[in-house]
Amino acid sequence: MTSRPCAAPQRRNLHRLIAGYLPATIIPAVVSLGVVLAFTRLLSPAEYGRYSLAFTALTVMQVSLFYTLSLAIVRFYPIAARNGTTSDLVRTSYIGILVVGLVAAGATVAVLLFVPLPPRLVPVLWLAVPLLLLRATVSAGQAVRRASDSVRAYSIVECGQSIIGFSAGVVLVILRGPTAINVMLGLIIGAATMLAIGARDFWRAFLAGRFDATLRRDAWVFCAPLAATYAVSAALQYGDRFMVAGLAGVQALGIYTVATVLVDRPTSLAGMAITTATFPRVVHIMENEGVETARTQLGFNGILLLAVAAPACLGLMLIAPQLAFISVGSAFRTGLVKLLPIVAATALVRMMSAHFIDHAYHLARRSDLMLLAYGPLAVLNLGIDVVLIPRYGVLGAAWAAFGCLSLQCLLSAILARRVFPLLLPLADIVRVAVAMIPMVVLARMITLSNPWLHLAVIMLGSILTYAVMLVAVDLGGLRGMLATRLRRGVTVQGRA
Repeated sequence: MTSRPCAAPQRRNLHRLIAGYLPATIIPAVVSLGVVLAFTRLLSPAEYGRYSLAFTALTVMQVSLFYTLSLAIVRFYPIAARNGTTSDLVRTSYIGILVVGLVAAGATVAVLLFVPLPPRLVPVLWLAVPLLLLRATVSAGQAVRRASDSVRAYSIVECGQSIIGFSAGVVLVILRGPTAINVMLGLIIGAATMLAIGARDFWRAFLAGRFDATLRRDAWVFCAPLAATYAVSAALQYGDRFMVAGLAGVQALGIYTVATVLVDRPTSLAGMAITTATFPRVVHIMENEGVETARTQLGFNGILLLAVAAPACLGLMLIAPQLAFISVGSAFRTGLVKLLPIVAATALVRMMSAHFIDHAYHLARRSDLMLLAYGPLAVLNLGIDVVLIPRYGVLGAAWAAFGCLSLQCLLSAILARRVFPLLLPLADIVRVAVAMIPMVVLARMITLSNPWLHLAVIMLGSILTYAVMLVAVDLGGLRGMLATRLRRGVTVQGRA
């Protein structure tokens, strides 16, 4: 894992792509913080817990059933573009979304009709059905935009869905009452609005294309084991929320969810922004230049991900008390301070697993092996939850998630190397670690009584020191790139 192949990864265009996707990362992350700021003050912990439970159930179904379809679109788009059959890809994909969506909706309705559930939770869960179908359809369009590098349209949809959904939810809560139902209605409004963006173009492509049975078969082979794997992964990531709700109550779930949202939302969006730009590129390289070049590019992608994820998660650990004070209502703060460091460490492991190691399986078309890593640890996590949550509450759930996810990541990396020559240079890992040392020193030195000022100084100081250290350790050839840009700037000024 420490050797460097000769082929150079495509870096400059990649940087531009990532920069283009930044609005789709930053704005939803800011909105997610707004969700916590607003709804932890407008809703009670119990009502926030009901919203969290419904949204978690929706997320599990979306990840298990529809995220794999989006990955299939990205995976097969370069082939369709090369063959001039992108309209066939759109038609076949949307038919798959419709079929899977109707099955999922039918199963959800059956559960709501025949399974005894808390009366105040049932109407919130009913709203999850149309929201699931809307978000699944939007995600299919976003996958096409990702694969075709339609950065502007992708960012508009991603940002609009977050902003409109949040704003509509706040207005409905203020006008109609502080309930989880009104929050879910706001999300439905946001998804429905963004579905209209590009609907005409997709409809034309749908009508112009034909249903491709070969593509359907290839997509099924790709998606079926992947769907099972992501279902198990979702159980590993979100199962603890259901366990907390069942063993500790919806009020404890509300506090637990706030901690995971504050960490997972911005970190997962950062990981998705990098994946959005890098995964289609490495797929294209794999199809056109071969395994060795794809290996080099994937290794560079992994270091780029680590360089973003590690300082972000470390920073969340360092500012936990101040972040809890300014971001949530008083009923949530005490539990949040204890949870944030554990949840941040878990998020780092999850990002490296989902946005780096898992890509090796996708490239090798061996997503079936992922189930061997995810399945046993998901079961183990739920078993540990049964023991720890009644005794230690939400802290027990957090430690169980961190331990099981770390084991899963290690096992997944071992299995991935059997099907794809996974590369993550040790020297670059050390460079990232060294670059973060001043962040810790700075955080220990600063002690300001005003939490807002303390948070601002640490964040600004950490960003500046980390950026300087990245150049100092020359991660990814940053020194050479900056020198080249400076020389070009001097040359342009000299000519002027």
